[in-house]
Amino acid sequence: MKKIKTILIWCLNKVKAFFPWYKNLYKGRAWYTKTLIGFASCIAAFIIYLGMVDINFLWLFGKSPGFYTIMNPETHEASEIYSADGVLIGKYFNENRTPVAYEDVNPVFWKALIDTEDERFYSHHGIDYTGLIGAVKDAVMHHDARGASTITQQLAKNMFRVRTDYSTGLLGKIPGVRMLIMKSKEWIIATKLEITHSKKEIITMYANTVDFGSNAFGIKTAAKTYFNCTPKELTTEQAAVLVGMLKATTYYNPIANPNNSIRRRNVVLHNMVTHGNLNRQQFDSISAIPIKLNYSVES
Repeated sequence: MKKIKTILIWCLNKVKAFFPWYKNLYKGRAWYTKTLIGFASCIAAFIIYLGMVDINFLWLFGKSPGFYTIMNPETHEASEIYSADGVLIGKYFNENRTPVAYEDVNPVFWKALIDTEDERFYSHHGIDYTGLIGAVKDAVMHHDARGASTITQQLAKNMFRVRTDYSTGLLGKIPGVRMLIMKSKEWIIATKLEITHSKKEIITMYANTVDFGSNAFGIKTAAKTYFNCTPKELTTEQAAVLVGMLKATTYYNPIANPNNSIRRRNVVLHNMVTHGNLNRQQFDSISAIPIKLNYSVES
């Protein structure tokens, strides 16, 4: 307790000394210089805030995963039981997930995923500032909020369970502040993921982590559950169905809501046309195909 009091007094003294110095920066300056100082101050304050969140300054923000945890993430996997002749006879799991390598998935799935979920995946470094500005603009001007989370941010949320496993400290007791802290942690973890992993590793971890509904976690289990095939055998329309479900696994579930699923699938196919991964003739042909499932939930 004495140590905490000492730290608080030190911080208070530094803050008291800072304000007179900062005030002098504006004295006698031209308006454009003041504007530039104000803009730089906002950027510096935001960077300091992110640093405070990351180190859990004064236990205000809750713990965050460090570089070691991010470089060596733990993933819940199913334990598979095989017979002597190599036949899978059963599984034990809390989350039915069996990871696969990037090369074990049909490339069409990766194209559909990036075209729909994160079109600038290969150009950003964890945070898509263009998408973020667009989302803010839509929210302010059209009152139509849209998601701006990148695949890396979604991976940070899914793999490290930022909103459940990691507490939000003392400030997290305040509802609006809690969400800001959670989003800040997603940005920080996403940036660390981009530093420590390649794009191929990030997108593979995402596909192996995400929930596709029906107790199917990861692309391998999802392909088996909905189409009784391997990720390598997925067709374009099947890949589009699975990618479409990621927006809302219940609302776009092909079993529970087949009409919603087929509309969403065709949106994913259209995104592929827009980004040059499917031509118009292919779209017209594939979008007319009904969803054909071979559904079986593993228990």
